[in-house]
Amino acid sequence: MTVYFSEGEIKELSPGLQPIPPEPASLEGQVIDAGTGKPLGGVLVEVVGLLSMTTASDGFYSITNIPPGGYTIRFSKAGYETMEY
Repeated sequence: MTVYFSEGEIKELSPGLQPIPPEPASLEGQVIDAGTGKPLGGVLVEVVGLLSMTTASDGFYSITNIPPGGYTIRFSKAGYETMEY
């Protein structure tokens, strides 16, 4: 069997094999106040241009069904510095 990869994509497969489509991803975690060490509720967590949610009072968030691709993740809340990754 010979499989050729180029820039993360399968270019050619041996006969009888089919590429497996990428599965959606999820992003989950907890936001903690760096100064107090306590969970931070009410933080807007964004997969920029696609999906967003606000953290619960315990600081936890979960965003599911993120299509394959490259995204910027943004965390923002009034009174705090906005962070992007």
